[in-house]
Amino acid sequence: MPDPGGFRTTRRRFLRAGSLGSCGLALPQLLKARNLQAEQSAAGAATFGRAKHCILLFMWGGPPHQDTFDPKPDAPAPARGEFGAIPTSVPGTFITDHLPRLARQADKYTIVRSMTHNNGDHIGVAHDSLTGNVYPYANPVVTAARNDNPHYGAVLAHLQPRHNGLPSYVQLPCLLRSNSGKVIPGQNGGFLGQKFDPFMVNAVPNKGAVEDPNFEKFHPAEIDLPADLPTARLGRRRSLLDSVDGQLQRLDRTIEQRGLDGAYQQAFSMLASPKVQRAFDLTAVDDDLRDRYGRHNFGQGVLLARRLVEAGVPLVTVYWPNGPPRTDIGWDNHINNFRNLKNWQLPPVDRALSALLEDLSRSGKLDETLVVWLGEFGRTPSINDRGGRDHWPGVYSAVLAGAGIQGGAVYGASDDRAAAVLSAPVPPVDLGATVYHLLGIDPHAELTDVYTGRPYKVCQGSPVAGLIS
Repeated sequence: MPDPGGFRTTRRRFLRAGSLGSCGLALPQLLKARNLQAEQSAAGAATFGRAKHCILLFMWGGPPHQDTFDPKPDAPAPARGEFGAIPTSVPGTFITDHLPRLARQADKYTIVRSMTHNNGDHIGVAHDSLTGNVYPYANPVVTAARNDNPHYGAVLAHLQPRHNGLPSYVQLPCLLRSNSGKVIPGQNGGFLGQKFDPFMVNAVPNKGAVEDPNFEKFHPAEIDLPADLPTARLGRRRSLLDSVDGQLQRLDRTIEQRGLDGAYQQAFSMLASPKVQRAFDLTAVDDDLRDRYGRHNFGQGVLLARRLVEAGVPLVTVYWPNGPPRTDIGWDNHINNFRNLKNWQLPPVDRALSALLEDLSRSGKLDETLVVWLGEFGRTPSINDRGGRDHWPGVYSAVLAGAGIQGGAVYGASDDRAAAVLSAPVPPVDLGATVYHLLGIDPHAELTDVYTGRPYKVCQGSPVAGLIS
């Protein structure tokens, strides 16, 4: 049986522990170390596969950790910034005063204050955060390619296929792109093939009001049936597709064509499924509930994500994307950091994420739904001459909740200026391995590149034992 996430005691570790005795480690300390390792192994076994669903909220651009979940009210002014800190529902834990709703829900999540890496490029680290693997290219400023590492959802769909007529994983509100229009790698099936690409909900307002989740009658065009195509006729078209597919199997088809056939079959299943139609239909949601999540694209996207996982979709990624060119820049606050945060970044996150945690907890779904909030990196412990904070990969914060993650906790710490990790560093690949572990996927299992036949590990990191309660 594979080790559930890499918690097994290896012979090397045992010999290493034994050698410490000759260096003066007394028996009580040795027994304590072995007991701690046993506890971590037990925690790993108990939480492996605890998450039946996952909602990943990715804040493109890099949120400032010191202005969100790791405030430093006693630091010098440049590091402290303009915001205050408020107590949360967990004694001794403080977050920014611009997240009051999340402060009241702090007993439901863990703040990781020791995320760290050494890459200041948006594109490469976004890939790392979405896949649990380091972007392999020396020059990261390239667009997504088929030999990229697959997204968490693609690996989940490949290793744990579901046959419930629902998409394997959903991405909204759009395809994530850089300011220059490059597609960010790590969003799709990568080297697993097109068959494992996400179901994309294009919900950006400039495509038409009905495509904006904030619109009263939102209903994604991707699952709309044409007016002249009733369900019975759709069924006949699927039968025709099956017949044609049977004949094509006698031909020498490429891998990519096979992947497309699988996507077409899934599309037909979704179009004909009342369950799918209901899950995506926000018009059936009570107005008060939609108001609680916030009448904005992000809030309604988070509400839609909750409905999708409750309907049975294994994983949903909600991006905070770039807007149209030259309008907004996600969370990349090189300019007007504090004005951006208090006017249009923090209020939607505070409302939507707090409502999500409250509703999942009330329904009992939080125990089996992993919620992850993060970005690529943090921001500088200084303010530049344009009132902004620049890229800072050395330390930043993430928030995790549900499905084996302890509530009301803080993991790791930054120094008194939020400039460096003080304890328990967590690189993106280890956070990714933790996500895989909770989803029931051994991060050290093997995947095969469908284009080259080369083997790869699911993830280059190891699960963070201290995050798993």
